[in-house]
Amino acid sequence: MSPATRAPAPQRTLTLRELNRAMLARQMLLAREKLTVVSAIERLVALQAQWSPSPYVALWSRVRDFKREALWEAIEKKRTVVRARLMRGTLHLVSSRDFYAFAVATQDLQRGAWNRLQIGHGVDPKVVARLAVSYARTPRQKDDVVAHITKTVGALGGPYNWLIWRFISAHADLVAAPPSGRWDHGGTDHPYVAARYWIKNGSRPSEDAALERLVTRYLAAFGPASLADIAKFSGQVPARVRPVLERLRPKLATFADEKRRVLYDLARAPLPSADVNAPVRYLPRWDEALIAYQDRDRITPKKHLPALYAKNGIIEASLLVDGFVSGIWALERTKTDATIRVRTFMRLSPRDRASAESEGERLARFLAPEAKTVGVRFA
Repeated sequence: MSPATRAPAPQRTLTLRELNRAMLARQMLLAREKLTVVSAIERLVALQAQWSPSPYVALWSRVRDFKREALWEAIEKKRTVVRARLMRGTLHLVSSRDFYAFAVATQDLQRGAWNRLQIGHGVDPKVVARLAVSYARTPRQKDDVVAHITKTVGALGGPYNWLIWRFISAHADLVAAPPSGRWDHGGTDHPYVAARYWIKNGSRPSEDAALERLVTRYLAAFGPASLADIAKFSGQVPARVRPVLERLRPKLATFADEKRRVLYDLARAPLPSADVNAPVRYLPRWDEALIAYQDRDRITPKKHLPALYAKNGIIEASLLVDGFVSGIWALERTKTDATIRVRTFMRLSPRDRASAESEGERLARFLAPEAKTVGVRFA
């Protein structure tokens, strides 16, 4: 490795508990903070949105006095938050200000794969993109978008319809339109619209600028982190991220973890003491904090991974005690009652159990405001 590419010497070694506290501070899990929805999402980089209530629960656990209506208004009326397939090809909510940068940083790999599938069939990706953007000037169902394109250029290549759709939406920068993103709207039966007609004053930046924005946002939300962590979160190969870290190096601090891996961070970013108290918190399914690292023991002890990462790619809703995953939870409803059922991975102290019960009751009331009674049951 040449001097120009050699990793800088770490300033100091951070313990696992110090890394956990750094993550909690940046994820607003040490204390709820008073922020607008857009500011909160930008601070968190993005919110997983595969499960409809997930971003709402994520914000409720982090933002003081959060109301569901605030997020829905940002999506539907203000259009300051959009839902799209971005990092790792999964659905996220991101701010409209960040959308184009994140699209360039993450979707262009999908564009390249789409080109390999289609060019062999004589399809010009630029023509497809132009047709999709023009047709989706207003929200359209995805089947209608595909039908409009194939009527002009013929059948599109590729073995799976869902894969073809992903590549079309990536080339055209299509974003999900309401009712997508609504609290109670599940599934994928919603319209799509071209971002250029939905987002005001936005445009695609250069690849270098896009990647730098994504990496900077990531480090602010999840640092200190390794090259492998950043690549894992963004769905990139390390070789695409490494030059970004080289360019940013004068602005970055470096540390090491207990396994001697180099960790990158923004200068003067929060690094709380390892003994800072961490309150009980409930995280939703697929919360980004649970999947933002290559090595997830920063928040989930390895012995608990099988219970948290369920079948079919589901990452269960989790309970944090002392900053680490200590159980999973689910909402159970009847016509009149709402109960948070918690399965803990260990015996909780009386104090932690009381905190989990109190926080769980508030969560149940948030999830089911119409319920006559709410409660928490431990398994």
